[in-house]
Amino acid sequence: MKNNVVIILWIFSQLVSAQQLAQNYLSNLPKFPDNGCAVTETNKNTFYQQIDRVIEAIELDIERIHKQQPPADQNQLLSTVSGGEAAGEQLAQQKLMKDHGISSMDLKKIENMSEEELQEWGEKYVASNRGKHSQSSARKQYNIKLQDLQDRLSTYKEGWVNMQAEYEKKEKQAKTDLDLCLEMVLKNAPEPQYRGEACINQDVIDEYITKNEQRCNDNYCQAIAPLKKQMMNKKMGEMPQVLRLLSQIQTIQNDQVKEQTGLNLNASQSNELAALELVKEFAGEMRNML
Repeated sequence: MKNNVVIILWIFSQLVSAQQLAQNYLSNLPKFPDNGCAVTETNKNTFYQQIDRVIEAIELDIERIHKQQPPADQNQLLSTVSGGEAAGEQLAQQKLMKDHGISSMDLKKIENMSEEELQEWGEKYVASNRGKHSQSSARKQYNIKLQDLQDRLSTYKEGWVNMQAEYEKKEKQAKTDLDLCLEMVLKNAPEPQYRGEACINQDVIDEYITKNEQRCNDNYCQAIAPLKKQMMNKKMGEMPQVLRLLSQIQTIQNDQVKEQTGLNLNASQSNELAALELVKEFAGEMRNML
């Protein structure tokens, strides 16, 4: 019985999310440099360290969430098992039947249900306890709002995908120009002059190549650094809205679950996996862009 209760709570808790923790991590990320071409190695390492600390903290929170315990009231319910398995199971069954009309047999069935079967079970539960008409009307309202939020979220994400594609296109052209520039440097370098087997003008050749290859690399950096800054700043500016949309979407999904099953997930411990993963992904992009 104890395992069954944990399983059903875990299934539903995956829909729960909030934005605050992810927002905090987002605010702790460093500002992307105004001129990436002028960043010193010391400043670059500091930038990396700040991002790495945020990513590490996010990973620890993700691990914590994966291992999180059920909400407090359910912990109290399950604690009775430690004092006596039979007595605890009986009390748990009584509470589930009283609060939600769910029997231990129902929980055993739910444990092995697929997503489609779980949805069907929820619909039957509502039909038998609250009436098909009210459930259908509420679901319609939920779905309309949910679709609107998901469309807005998709607009942001599609914008990011298009922006990334445009950056990669321009970066590819800049890389082609860089390779051509480096090739021309080697082609135009002074011809080596030998005295016996020794090249007597190697220093002149090296100085020419070093100076002109640096010019090529500078031109490449100046071409793509503004693109990197623009892309990172735009995503950073839009991330709070995206996190809010994720939170709103999952809140509605929680309400749908409550409408279908009577389980109030909004009062449960927040599960911010989607938001945390998004901020972690963005932090990694920032690190790779500098």
